[in-house]
Amino acid sequence: MRWAVRIGGTLLALMAVAFLGLWIASHRRDAGRMRASVEIARAPEEIWPWITEPAHLKRWVGWLAEVRPDSTSPREGIGHRETWVMNDPRMDQAMLVPGTITVWEPPDQMGVHVEVPNAFQGDVLYKLTPMGNGHTRFEQDGRFQHDNRLASLMEPLRTPDAMRKMFEDMKRLKSMIEAVTVDTVAGEGASEVPGPAGAPADSAGR
Repeated sequence: MRWAVRIGGTLLALMAVAFLGLWIASHRRDAGRMRASVEIARAPEEIWPWITEPAHLKRWVGWLAEVRPDSTSPREGIGHRETWVMNDPRMDQAMLVPGTITVWEPPDQMGVHVEVPNAFQGDVLYKLTPMGNGHTRFEQDGRFQHDNRLASLMEPLRTPDAMRKMFEDMKRLKSMIEAVTVDTVAGEGASEVPGPAGAPADSAGR
């Protein structure tokens, strides 16, 4: 029996250490914060539609199946509301993520407040900074809080996973935008051809 008691005691001790580690990590100063950036070889005016228009968003935001505008809110700008329908392959059903525009300064920055009842809420700032030579630094800076203790405790495990998705989405956006060349000849539209290479994607969460 002694060996069983010792094994049981060891398992309980390991669980307690893991729990304590998660609790400490979930109370760090930057808990729930997600930051990433990428340099894109295009001007802010060319990138802005990709982060504001549903048809463009669905092309680069992973799992985004639909954007549902709220017809009772302004069509754009501060106060505009829309719901993102996310098809996370790890979930049995689509996740609805309502958002409200809180900052609107085209083509420089846009702020969005998101709130999923009984899950999480937070604010995300999308910022476009000209770097010169037709290049732009695109940054996302989000801060989120969870609505229940268990979700808050698991934050140290969930945030890195969400950061990886954010980074992959931004690399996809960079690739798509730089593949579009706008013909400056009057009357000509955009065509999907390789564009100039920008600086490699870079996480700003360091």
